[in-house]
Amino acid sequence: MTEQLTVIAHLRALDGQIEETKKFLLGLVAPTRQEPGCVEYWLHQDNEDPAEFTFYENWTNRAEWDKHMTLPHLEAFAEVKDKVFELQKLRLMTMITDAVSTR
Repeated sequence: MTEQLTVIAHLRALDGQIEETKKFLLGLVAPTRQEPGCVEYWLHQDNEDPAEFTFYENWTNRAEWDKHMTLPHLEAFAEVKDKVFELQKLRLMTMITDAVSTR
């Protein structure tokens, strides 16, 4: 078993804010992927409802994700949240299989 933490965050752009939300969220990807505890950090946009965005993240452990949440680019997230998008659901999960696929 691993300590790896999986985070799934569902967000929704506010009315008329889809492109602003998309641009802002895409701007989080590069600095987050540079963080030492980041294993994977993927942003998705729903095919049927372009106002819906989902982050799929894997972190080496919970402590690394907690550090991530204190960094300047995530502080900016807190400032923008509720102005151009809302966080609808945040799920923190423990990976219970091996982190590497064997296929």
